[in-house]
Amino acid sequence: MMDASQFGEWWQYGQYPAFFILGLVVSLINSIAGGGSSLSLPIMIFLGMPATVANGTNRIGLIVGNLSSVFNLAKHGYLNKKIFLQLVIPTLVGGIIGIFFLVNIGDKMFQAIIAIAICLIVISSNVSKNVFGKPPETPPAKLTLGGALGFAGVAIYGCIVQVGVGFLQILSLNRYTGLDPIRVNALKNALTTVFLLLSTAALGIAGKIDWPIAIIMAAGAYLGGYCGSFLQRKKGNKFIRRFINITSLAMAVYLIVDLILD
Repeated sequence: MMDASQFGEWWQYGQYPAFFILGLVVSLINSIAGGGSSLSLPIMIFLGMPATVANGTNRIGLIVGNLSSVFNLAKHGYLNKKIFLQLVIPTLVGGIIGIFFLVNIGDKMFQAIIAIAICLIVISSNVSKNVFGKPPETPPAKLTLGGALGFAGVAIYGCIVQVGVGFLQILSLNRYTGLDPIRVNALKNALTTVFLLLSTAALGIAGKIDWPIAIIMAAGAYLGGYCGSFLQRKKGNKFIRRFINITSLAMAVYLIVDLILD
């Protein structure tokens, strides 16, 4: 693994604007398309941060960025509160279950999981939303058993790994609600924030957060989430997804090679 000290003394100060920009870019991508962590986590690991610490540190910015985006979208009426209340309980249950696995994963195991998850998420993000059946014309009036189990499973995955959970949420919410993309994104960001708060609290207690870097990234993430919420209706998701796919696969290869050579 590369040691960040190899960048020279300038990195002691230069890392802060670099992580601010990283937080901004990742939050903007997450608010529009999801998958930003498949860029930020490998970059943080590449810069010498232990994988589990990178996982915890990254989540502070994600929470701030999500909240910024959700509040702005909710203010304009895009958050379906009825569906959110349906799915928040299974999301909480899944998050609590995920915590028990999260705090016991070692750095090498987590790095291997990230590499595999990135590859799988890149594949799943390019799968048609109708592959598991046609979405309903209107959201369900009550929580279904499949919905409860499915979103609890999403929360377990998101709590442990987090990488690419936005793509998984979008796919699941499309299939469950049939809502338009901007309302799906509002729900995605709101539900993701629920298990992020749980998992980040657990990682903080376990000492897996680099707080100075986390705060800098959170500042960038707030700006990124706010900007991303305004870009929901504009074209560009296709380009962003292609960019994520190419970069994520390259980063996954790096993580795998690093595990083999270390």
